[in-house]
Amino acid sequence: MKTIQNRIMVLALGNDIMGDDGAALAAAKLLRNEFGSEIDVFEVASAGFMLLDLMEGYDKVILIDTILSTHTPGLIRELTLEELTGRQTGSPHYAGLPEIIGLAKELELNFPDEVRIIVIEIEDPFVIRQGLSPCIESEIPGLVRKVKDIIKEWKISQSLKIPELTP
Repeated sequence: MKTIQNRIMVLALGNDIMGDDGAALAAAKLLRNEFGSEIDVFEVASAGFMLLDLMEGYDKVILIDTILSTHTPGLIRELTLEELTGRQTGSPHYAGLPEIIGLAKELELNFPDEVRIIVIEIEDPFVIRQGLSPCIESEIPGLVRKVKDIIKEWKISQSLKIPELTP
């Protein structure tokens, strides 16, 4: 059974032996150095139903990942759950984030009230190679900055909340 000390988690998905697919993992290392034990940062090489267990108990989660480029490799953008819902998975055993969130609601699990998805577009997610291409490596600071901005926004809104008074 896991214990959760922090209420915010960064969940980086990727595989560092698949070239640019390791971009989120590289960003996670920098974020861990930046925030230390203030937030939880996990690097994961798989997805699917395992995300259900990882995300349970957190108030807010930022998921960072790579996505096959439809615009420009290195482009950093935020995806909505609606954008992910239309994507087809390659296996009936795989569950994407929309399915995981739906299942958590059905099971009434203690699941994050906010999940933000930040992706960096890459050209070829199937290259077996250690290390990032120069194009993607140069954008890692921007990816880290985007995630840090969201965390700071959450922390500011958390500090502004007025605790409820109980009679």
